[in-house]
Amino acid sequence: MKMFSKHVGLSLVALSLLLVAPVSVLAQNGGRDMPSFKSFDLNGDGTLTESELHEAREKRVQERKDDGRMLRNVKEHYEFSRMDANEDGLVNQKEFEDHQTRRR
Repeated sequence: MKMFSKHVGLSLVALSLLLVAPVSVLAQNGGRDMPSFKSFDLNGDGTLTESELHEAREKRVQERKDDGRMLRNVKEHYEFSRMDANEDGLVNQKEFEDHQTRRR
């Protein structure tokens, strides 16, 4: 009996982790499927140019279409200049992540 209750207890703990983990992931990005900097940095140089940003957005939209996913807010993206906080013509990972944080 003692062994049975131990297994039941462990099973309940495992089940609760499975239920809580997805909620915490959703809470981190506000329930949105927000892209990573790396997925936008197409040439892998650690910065985004305006043309690279647009190309990555188009690629992301096409992938979503190909997967049959909904395209909510596809036209409601922010201009490059709003992401380029130091106005150097490039968006680095910190500027990208700061922008995403402001959008949540």
